[in-house]
Amino acid sequence: MGNRKSKVGEKLIIVVDIVSIIGSFILSVAVQYNRIGTNDLTSLYVSTVFIMLLSHMVSYATGMNRKQVFKRGFTEEGFAIVKEQVKLMAILVTYLYLTKQGESYSRLFVVIFFLLNYLITYVLRSYLKVFMFACYKRSTSSNKVLLITTSDRAEDVIHRIRAEREWAILISDMAIIDKDMVGECIEGITVLGSKSNLMEIARLNVLDEVFISLPQQCNFNLNEAIYEFEKMGVVVHIGIEINPMFHFKNKYLENFAGYQVITFSTGIFDARQELLKRVLDFAGGIIGVVATAIITLLLAPIIKLDSKGPVFFSQVRVGRNGRKFKIYKFRSMYENAEEMKKDLLDKNDIQGFMFKMKDDPRITKVGKFIRKTSLDEFPQFLNVLKGDMSLVGTRPPTLDEFEKYEVRHKRRLSLRPGLTGLWQVSGRSDIQDFEEVVKLDLEYIDNWSIGLDIKLILKTICVVVLKKGGR
Repeated sequence: MGNRKSKVGEKLIIVVDIVSIIGSFILSVAVQYNRIGTNDLTSLYVSTVFIMLLSHMVSYATGMNRKQVFKRGFTEEGFAIVKEQVKLMAILVTYLYLTKQGESYSRLFVVIFFLLNYLITYVLRSYLKVFMFACYKRSTSSNKVLLITTSDRAEDVIHRIRAEREWAILISDMAIIDKDMVGECIEGITVLGSKSNLMEIARLNVLDEVFISLPQQCNFNLNEAIYEFEKMGVVVHIGIEINPMFHFKNKYLENFAGYQVITFSTGIFDARQELLKRVLDFAGGIIGVVATAIITLLLAPIIKLDSKGPVFFSQVRVGRNGRKFKIYKFRSMYENAEEMKKDLLDKNDIQGFMFKMKDDPRITKVGKFIRKTSLDEFPQFLNVLKGDMSLVGTRPPTLDEFEKYEVRHKRRLSLRPGLTGLWQVSGRSDIQDFEEVVKLDLEYIDNWSIGLDIKLILKTICVVVLKKGGR
């Protein structure tokens, strides 16, 4: 609602911030040098202000939410501007370091600039918000909205809409459809309509949009109402009731094969995030495959001499959302390891649907070394290049482990499995409870970011170098 008008406010915020930076610069030069000159020193400062303006615009273009400015209170706005100033200062320090201009700068000038920029930004943003709210409240420019709801939820709906602080929206009229409350006042809004005279008040009053918030079981012909509003040329918004039992992280409307649907997801990454992760995987996969080729030249004869069998071991594992694929490793066990496993199940150190045991007799002498150093995992870089796996993710279960999964366990497979992950760097084989593994995997899925992947890759390198937890 009021989307086009809200965008005007967002653009004004950009203008305000640009004016703040330029104004702060001019005042800082005037305070520091008692004049506005065109000497070399002033030119130096102009170039850095240009860099800050450019970085500010880039931050807006790449995700800074200008809508939040209108939703924040005055105290919250103050803290938000402090964060922005810290980012600007970090950019300035980086720029000065890279261009080796730090010695030419007055520290006092920098302090004055950021203090003035904070004060001017805060004052201008605050004034703009007060002005926009007051202006649209008094004028005919705000979108006049008719709220259609029931008596038991009217107060809550009004509170929620006002909490969003959408200055371009004004609930001008209200209709209560479950009882006759015409003439009564709820949260400062007079009830003008009921089910019987709804279309009459919509026809006679100033009305830009309609917001309908009704319970699922309600004696109201919604389709007929929408049809009538459509004939009037009025925009209609329908509040969608979501069962409070659902705890999906993401809920949104989208087009699915020609159908308008509500999508529920515990964690969906957009195309840009998916691409970034795949680029990281591809780059790491190439480096890893080259390293694997070199390691193979060294390990292959040792593995062959140590025990009978192939150099590489392959096994069917379960990947993203149940997809099956062949995983590759350097062989670290005897050829009859799977048959031996049946007799060792009662010695499992892990509680749950994974098998690990101390002093596993199936592991060869060379196998103990390559497992401890994680060298056995290197052939999986080929799986990463193929797209079966990712550098970072959850570990893929074997078929027999997967078949024992409960429904809730499958969510740990909602991403591509990885060479490493949160639970591996949190203890690797030292963790002896499968539920703890699941908990850490879900924590990774729910908080995924490229930054987290890079952090876990670096932690994995430390864990492997220190030979911590490998078995």
